[in-house]
Amino acid sequence: MAAVYNLFIINKSGGLIFYKDYGSAERMDTNDSLRLASLWHSMHAISQQLSPTIGCFGIELLQADNFDLHCFQSLTGTPFLDDV
Repeated sequence: MAAVYNLFIINKSGGLIFYKDYGSAERMDTNDSLRLASLWHSMHAISQQLSPTIGCFGIELLQADNFDLHCFQSLTGTPFLDDV
């Protein structure tokens, strides 16, 4: 099981509600965490609209060489992001 390094909670309008660093190697400053939350919200909303699949909930996983970014959409529409 992979460890969670960061947790982001974003409101419906794309603002960062909560950010917690759980001991990642490189800590993000406040501006970077706000930018990441806003960028993720935009990509998530655009992917929902452009998806050819009916009922698509947007991007659920972003994989890169150094990290995996998971998005868990709550029933209220608030996305939870974790950096694994």
